[in-house]
Amino acid sequence: MKMTKPMLMLVSLMLSLTTLSACGSTNQATNEDGNKNETSSKVETVKLKFYAQYSGQEKAVYDAARDSMKKIMPEVEVEFEVAAQDDEQKIKTYAAAGTLPDIFFASSGLIETLKKSDNLMLLDDAIKENNIEGLLNETSKPMLWNKDGHSYSVPNVGQWAGVMYYNKELFEQHNVKVPTNYTEYLEAVKVFAATDIVPLALFAKEKWPGLLLLDMAIVGSEPAGLQKLDQGEGSFSDMAYEQGARKLSELTAAGLLSKNTFNTTYDDGVAQFTSGKAAMFLNGAWTMGSIESEMGDKLGLLYTPLVDADKVEEAKWNISGGGFNQGFAVSANSKHKEITAKYAALFSLEFAKQRIIQIGDPNPILVEEITPTAGFTAIQKQYAQDSTNFKTMTTFAWGYENAKFKTALEDNAQKLLAGQSADEFIKETNKALVQARK
Repeated sequence: MKMTKPMLMLVSLMLSLTTLSACGSTNQATNEDGNKNETSSKVETVKLKFYAQYSGQEKAVYDAARDSMKKIMPEVEVEFEVAAQDDEQKIKTYAAAGTLPDIFFASSGLIETLKKSDNLMLLDDAIKENNIEGLLNETSKPMLWNKDGHSYSVPNVGQWAGVMYYNKELFEQHNVKVPTNYTEYLEAVKVFAATDIVPLALFAKEKWPGLLLLDMAIVGSEPAGLQKLDQGEGSFSDMAYEQGARKLSELTAAGLLSKNTFNTTYDDGVAQFTSGKAAMFLNGAWTMGSIESEMGDKLGLLYTPLVDADKVEEAKWNISGGGFNQGFAVSANSKHKEITAKYAALFSLEFAKQRIIQIGDPNPILVEEITPTAGFTAIQKQYAQDSTNFKTMTTFAWGYENAKFKTALEDNAQKLLAGQSADEFIKETNKALVQARK
């Protein structure tokens, strides 16, 4: 059918008006006053689940880091799940069920476990594209990389030392010398055990504090401590390890621990110590701020109180604790892999920054110097100064890579602290080592 000339002109005019109308609806909107405003295209919101220690003083750190990330990646919304204090059992259950959260904290040992089941996303590209390594200080850079050369997590905090906290006031009141070596430590234990004061509050309902104590008894003679055994070298028949086991056996017999040690939780242990019912308390240095807030200048720090007297000078900075290649990791099954990897990497740095700002973390991982809002406390200043002298560090139990070794050592160490003889402990642990290395 042929169109007349006037009809063709009318059709062309209508098409032009339709096109203009479409363009206007895409790029402009009319407000209530009839004025046209530019509007931006909508960005899809990405919701991520984050399994974290979202409690206590660190809750404020997580919140501040999340707020900072809103300015960097506004399209991302994060929902925190409070991590269970269960030696990583819940996160392992998630992995077995294929329901890992998008982001979660992964220790060295957990990384090795989840690598085998292909549950971890490689973060190499996210680290390079966001210059993460260039923003870390020299002692923190190794924490990025696994022994296989890849990265599975980005560090969120520095390598904390294991610390023996002590109550200065109790030591003064009972005329006890603050121990610098094993002989003096044993004497202090005997004095306090003869009173109604528990020498050491150990929250042995969790198994790792017992391993930290054992590690402290070893590093004076073997700087690598229990980590050396985890890596397939040595046994408890070696002198350093045998002597460490015998020290713990002797201390236990002298009354080091309370009768309720194996039912003592972290909160129970802190309460015993801060209330003056225990002379000492064992934990990582990360808890110094919260303890100092209750004890003030009564709080003191010991790093190597179980070293032999003739090795004090050479071994005084052989530190138990630490750990490498740990931090925030990403599930290989995350729906938005690239976005999640970038968010986890940048969140790790924001978290590290906010730890300093919010709670005065004296153990930074960043090149950038950050100032705490309230400044450093006295104990934090001391730790910051001491940490510049640290020569070697081992790792906490969650940093062990051989799961069989870790489980066997935890169980056997509990028996040793319960009164098992050193000879029996050495025998059983050596057998477990053989099995773990097969």
